[in-house]
Amino acid sequence: MQSAPKKLSVSAILLGIVGGIIGLAAGLFLGFALGAILARVMHISSFEGGAGYFAISIAILVTILVAPVVILLTLYWRGTRGIWLFIGLVIVCVSMFAIGASGLGIWYAAQPHVLNLNGPTPLLEFEVKPPEGQSIENLANVEPELDTDRNAMPGTWRTEAPADSGVRAGYVEMYFRTSRRLFVLKFLGHEDRIFNLHLPANPMKSKYRSWSEWQKPDFVAKADQQPTRFSGGNDYQIRYKVDYQDR
Repeated sequence: MQSAPKKLSVSAILLGIVGGIIGLAAGLFLGFALGAILARVMHISSFEGGAGYFAISIAILVTILVAPVVILLTLYWRGTRGIWLFIGLVIVCVSMFAIGASGLGIWYAAQPHVLNLNGPTPLLEFEVKPPEGQSIENLANVEPELDTDRNAMPGTWRTEAPADSGVRAGYVEMYFRTSRRLFVLKFLGHEDRIFNLHLPANPMKSKYRSWSEWQKPDFVAKADQQPTRFSGGNDYQIRYKVDYQDR
């Protein structure tokens, strides 16, 4: 009497995934080699990449054949028999697809994404209000800057007078989608003020085109030292809004 076919085990699936990866690599390598040889034998022109496209097509076809065979051989080697071979093949292929999709998603999320790909760079309009009893002349040598996990952009003070004579206005370009944005007022010889902007990764919505509430610093930073929490009190404040052109 024949022994009953063994069912799938976790170790068989894991080894099947490893076998599938090896099968993919082997299939692509063999396919490219075979495609290059066939392109020469069949005298396929390399004009506009014809021979290259042909080799890629052959590589894909060979990989589609080789990878499942390697997976099945791996599962069979681990003792999987009968219908469980087919089930194992499906599970391994789905698992490999999920792993690949997850890796691609992580890679994509880690890339810098332009905020307005098909239009002008959005601007962060800002106004700075000095502490009570101080003049806006104290902002004459202050450098505004927008810091993100993607880049650091210097701001520009506007030369025209704002509607409110008690503030100083400016703007800074916003290139990337990111929810980590810090607006910095850099004081020469004094503590910098750091404001955590309450904006989403994509602030190109109508509600962000209106002025925010006045906001005090979240941190202060001394030269060559780590920023510390703002202790409160009378200090500089900012408000901001996003300016952009609709697509």
